[in-house]
Amino acid sequence: MAEDKPRLARLTAIITQLQAKQIVTATEIAKKFNISVRTVYRDIRTLEESGIPITTEEGRGYSVMEGFRLPPVMFTEEEANAIVTAELLVLKNKDTSFVEHFQRAVTKIKATLQYNQKTKTEFLFNRIQVRDNKENENTSDYLMTLQAAISDFRLVKINYLSLENQQSERVTEPFALYTTHSNWILIAFCRKRNDFRAFRLDCITTLKVLHEYFEPHKITLEQYLEECRKKFIPTPDIPLSQDKSTFAGNHIKKNNMEKVQVKPFCVVGISVKTTNENNQGAKDIPELWQKFMDENVLEKIPNKVDHTIYCIYTDYEGDHTKPYVTFLGCKVENLDHIPQGLTGRKFDGGNYLKFSAKGNLAEGLVIKEWIEIWNMDLDRGYTADFEVFGKKAQNPENAEIDFYIAVK
Repeated sequence: MAEDKPRLARLTAIITQLQAKQIVTATEIAKKFNISVRTVYRDIRTLEESGIPITTEEGRGYSVMEGFRLPPVMFTEEEANAIVTAELLVLKNKDTSFVEHFQRAVTKIKATLQYNQKTKTEFLFNRIQVRDNKENENTSDYLMTLQAAISDFRLVKINYLSLENQQSERVTEPFALYTTHSNWILIAFCRKRNDFRAFRLDCITTLKVLHEYFEPHKITLEQYLEECRKKFIPTPDIPLSQDKSTFAGNHIKKNNMEKVQVKPFCVVGISVKTTNENNQGAKDIPELWQKFMDENVLEKIPNKVDHTIYCIYTDYEGDHTKPYVTFLGCKVENLDHIPQGLTGRKFDGGNYLKFSAKGNLAEGLVIKEWIEIWNMDLDRGYTADFEVFGKKAQNPENAEIDFYIAVK
């Protein structure tokens, strides 16, 4: 009998899983409970024999017959504590519509708890504190509306005030939502730009769900994010040190190269020490960019001069074939406040050669320019070279990047 207990618990959990989704595949069940698909088939057969009206859709999965419901399953102490913790996290969220609806749902869930569980969860509620949203402010009220628009495939018209204080009206096809640092972001196909765009919900001034429907996009969120990574990683996975014979005679000065004097400046961001030997830089630098985007470093930097991103190569241990540090960040007014996890640096400036390059970032625009630079006859200073990703670099397929090379 003891050996049957784990299976009994699993069968109960499978029923809950089937009631929670419209269709559940055998693979999903197998993965959730770490069992084989064959075992899933046996479990489903057992449930059917016990009177649970499970329907099988060939090629899709399993579902419970419409209208069939079992009484709520009792929560374990750990599950009840998880609900309390989730409630505290949600209460710090900046979207009021989400907070209000979640609180109503949690109240209904708490009503099913046993008396001793209610006592413990109330005690625990007062012993957990979440400090993400320090101002405890709500800055949007559109999350729940957009969730419905995404699942209903309804067009949404928004008035948007960008971080650069530019007002615009957009008709969008809502695609997905994600949250970072308590801010919700809408990914939507913008009919004005004829491309996908990201909109911060706290920058939406007005929102209206239209009666018109749109055709569902034939791409998953994972595929969309992967395409974004490919577009915005500036250095492709190709060798950084190529045979110089490939570039024989390629020591021609660029037509738009000019001498400039760069004043000292401060930058806050993240960095990595790397080298071009064995193509290590081709791995480390894209990963640094990925971290910069994934952790939303741009929004963490205080006292920014603007939203221009600087990719700086410094602390050279020789020429470009020796180890160096890659620093990714934004210019700041001062280094008085550097958030935890970030680094601040002051660069002395000096004599530089400046030129611009235009092209597709995903096709190796940046690395192609550096290969040329490495093979040019320049009196380089190897103090701090950098690339500038400003407004003209926002379109990755037709980006314009400024390069600054320190010279003696």
